[in-house]
Amino acid sequence: MKSKIELLRMIAEYLNQETNRDTMLNEALKLLIDNSEFDTGWIFFIDKNGEHDLAAHYNLPVGLKENDYEKLFNGKCWCVNQYNRDNLKNATNIIACSRLEKLMREDASKNEGITHHATVPLISSGDSFGILNVASKYVKAYDKDTLDLLESVAFQIGSTLKRLELTKIEKENARIQERQRLARDLHDSISQTIFSINIMSNAGVRIAESEEMKSTLQKIESTSKYAMNEMKALIWQLKPIGLENGLVDALKEYAALIHIELSIDIDGFYQLPDNSEIEVFRVIQEALNNTSKHSNVNKSDVKIIVSEGVFSVVVRDEGDGFDMKEVTRQHGLKNMKARVERLGGLFSVKSSLGHGTTIRFTIPIE
Repeated sequence: MKSKIELLRMIAEYLNQETNRDTMLNEALKLLIDNSEFDTGWIFFIDKNGEHDLAAHYNLPVGLKENDYEKLFNGKCWCVNQYNRDNLKNATNIIACSRLEKLMREDASKNEGITHHATVPLISSGDSFGILNVASKYVKAYDKDTLDLLESVAFQIGSTLKRLELTKIEKENARIQERQRLARDLHDSISQTIFSINIMSNAGVRIAESEEMKSTLQKIESTSKYAMNEMKALIWQLKPIGLENGLVDALKEYAALIHIELSIDIDGFYQLPDNSEIEVFRVIQEALNNTSKHSNVNKSDVKIIVSEGVFSVVVRDEGDGFDMKEVTRQHGLKNMKARVERLGGLFSVKSSLGHGTTIRFTIPIE
């Protein structure tokens, strides 16, 4: 077992060079468990809705591994509840863990001596990510030095999560700038060339001397017109054209491009920062794409409500809907949720077969 200083140095050296979040969490947890008195540990990420997800784990007792870690995924517990109530500030001994108690009642041998655990929040610069739980066999409580060690490790992990988050934002900003540059290049060069081909072929049809030549030029005209529409749609994906005139104009223009009859209702006045406006547009754009591709209807309603520092959006269609239990990444819901959460907002979707789809999200605004 390493000394406290040696362990913190070892973990810090590892965290300073790691760039993958999932790898970082699992390896940092392994370093902590293997070089301390702890026997097992797990990390919960907790989102803005208070829902937790198992982000990392190491050396769990067999009972917690069963059925794809069902006992760790299902239901709330004291530590998650205290975190959601903003009551968990420091490393704490958990007197009673509902997950471990449930396992004890079913089959005590599956606990493998793990009956209690300590918990500590993962916090950095005011941002909270979740909690780190650790446990030792036949240990019900940990002394102050051990809890202090746990807080130090949690601070290191929280700081690394913050660093990775900021790096991700920087990369996203660079990606947006590159997409905008590419969109400008496509518009200024290739789109203009295709447009010229369309104009020349159209003129050629009128002066063609033979039917064969006229037919050929008409095909060129038709193909170039199709290519122009495809290019315009591609440029829209790269750069939201029309946002310089406001979110509503951009949405109407995009809806017309994909042949969606769009109804927009706005309640309240707002002014979004550029980065927020782009993210909001992208979320609604994806919702409109889903309507176009999956709903079998060509109408969509968008309701924007601005009240008390909150910007709320509801996107609704009366289409086929889908089974929420079988939803796939094809609907882009994960990306939409991630965009909203990057702005500190909340995202939800409601759908059922034959009853349409409703997407709601809110973001805080000044």
